[in-house]
Amino acid sequence: SIPMQKESGPVIYLDNHSAARPCASTLERMKPYLFDHWGAGFAPHRMGQELMAALDSRYQALYDLVGATSDDTCVFTSSGAEAVNQALWSVFLQSAKKEGKCHFIVSSLEDLPTLQMMHRLEEFGCFVKTAPLLPSGQIDVEALSSLISPRTALVSVTMADGLTGVLQPIEEIAQLCREKGALLHLEASYAIGKLSFSFADLGADYLSFSGDRMHALKSSGALFAKAGKPLSPLILGGSEQAGLRGGAFDIPSFMGLAAAAGQSALFLDRMSLETARLRDLFEYELLKQIPKAVSPFADQLRLPNVSVLSFPGAHAEALLYLLNKKGLYASLGGPFSQSLSYLLQLMNIDASLAEASISFSLSRYTTEEEILRAIGLVAEAVSHLHTLSEQVVSC
Repeated sequence: SIPMQKESGPVIYLDNHSAARPCASTLERMKPYLFDHWGAGFAPHRMGQELMAALDSRYQALYDLVGATSDDTCVFTSSGAEAVNQALWSVFLQSAKKEGKCHFIVSSLEDLPTLQMMHRLEEFGCFVKTAPLLPSGQIDVEALSSLISPRTALVSVTMADGLTGVLQPIEEIAQLCREKGALLHLEASYAIGKLSFSFADLGADYLSFSGDRMHALKSSGALFAKAGKPLSPLILGGSEQAGLRGGAFDIPSFMGLAAAAGQSALFLDRMSLETARLRDLFEYELLKQIPKAVSPFADQLRLPNVSVLSFPGAHAEALLYLLNKKGLYASLGGPFSQSLSYLLQLMNIDASLAEASISFSLSRYTTEEEILRAIGLVAEAVSHLHTLSEQVVSC
């Protein structure tokens, strides 16, 4: 293997859809529950009871961030993947096993946890269909409508794709599910903390997200469920207090998630204004400096922090390698998420352009200085690859 030593200069991290740096509030909120209040919340003595009271008060930060009501149930999970699995498993146990509604629909955009759980449901005798994408990067709602049948138990879609940033037509999808009697699960890991939305108004039955995309820990996530919707624990045992659903409760991680939720709510305006401005600056300058570069989703409604740029004549893997050496970290997708090239080709983007595309995702901590440096590094790396290509052709 080739060593990947970083050249001089501080790191520029533009891969925040994979994981975002835990914020200071997350770490500070966790400390007391690691060193002082480390007891078990189910214990009958004072330490246990004080912990349960603290949990009750912190849940409100999660409800406020997603716009949930007191009638909705919030389940703290060890990850976004667990939250997704719990939603799908709950519907399977209730609708498929008890009611015979064994048909599930998923979008082409979903990450590996959703796809793997859908495959598991197929092993249990369910039928899974995939909703196709339009060239815009959105789910084809008309095609989705034709897939839903009276036996459809659940439609599972992501609110916004982490690699392309494109927002899905959630209102249309929710209305379609209501009309046809299918439950709707929304995966909000990439939208949480980037967009202001209300679970109460989305029309969905379930909403899941991962904590690490909004500056909490990787060992945190949550699932919201509407009142009366199927909700079964993945792990049996444990307390039903404070929305717990089986297994040992990781109080420090939960406290960190609640703190991150509170901070994310405070910074929503910054994400929609300043972070979006930096994203647009990044795109504008690179499109100006690299005439053949393309921003395939510039005209679409998308997350304020995500940019896909295509650089014809510069293969994405080679470009990413050069950027890694310079300390600029971006993404092509990977084992957890879909491959960016694969997704773009599903949208009928030419394979040669898809294979020359990279996804960049900013955070609220990304600075203008970092973006200006990143513009220079990307332009330099693309120019270098173009020069190498010309030399190969000339030979």
